[in-house]
Amino acid sequence: MIIDKAAYPMLAARADTQFVSDLIEGTPMNVNGSPMSPGIWNMIISKRDLRMWVQLKMKPHRHWRVTDVKRYFGIKGSGQKLLDQLLALAAEVDKAARKSEA
Repeated sequence: MIIDKAAYPMLAARADTQFVSDLIEGTPMNVNGSPMSPGIWNMIISKRDLRMWVQLKMKPHRHWRVTDVKRYFGIKGSGQKLLDQLLALAAEVDKAARKSEA
């Protein structure tokens, strides 16, 4: 799959990350009886975890590291800036998913 750079600039900028690889080429997993890309699953969980870390100043579990989230999604910064970037990326992925369904 080729990512349209004009329509999805955040995804295009992260084309070499593990997230985009999992999103496009990952083996679908079964979630409540429906197939889901590992990239989508990791985004849902990472949004939850990053919100917990930013808003409550609490790590989701003892082995969680924000560096892993940064590397996986190709985002930079700290705190609220990271959360804002991840939410913007999630909105773009949602937009791409809705367009592909139509």
